[in-house]
Amino acid sequence: MKPNAILAIAMFAAATPALAETTTPPAAKPGNLVVAPALGKHEAATTLDINTATVEQLAAAKGLDRLLAEAIVKGRPYKATSELVKHKILSDAQFAAVKDALVVKQN
Repeated sequence: MKPNAILAIAMFAAATPALAETTTPPAAKPGNLVVAPALGKHEAATTLDINTATVEQLAAAKGLDRLLAEAIVKGRPYKATSELVKHKILSDAQFAAVKDALVVKQN
């Protein structure tokens, strides 16, 4: 075999994996994907309206559990989050732990 032919074969063999990579279909565009953040227990993405949030949403808030969330829903409607302490649904310490995650939206 001629030295030029061996060199050409070696170069072609080395370039083949690169060619294979360029022929694969492009990955999905990030703009086409809908990815919701995974929220674990005690992770709230935003503040929760105590008059409209579900028991599950409230129970996922840091400092609340399912029993407290059910009590909050049962005591609706509220004019202010401070009513949770006033109506003895939450203690002062519990309220202090969750007050930043809870709101009452005024319509």
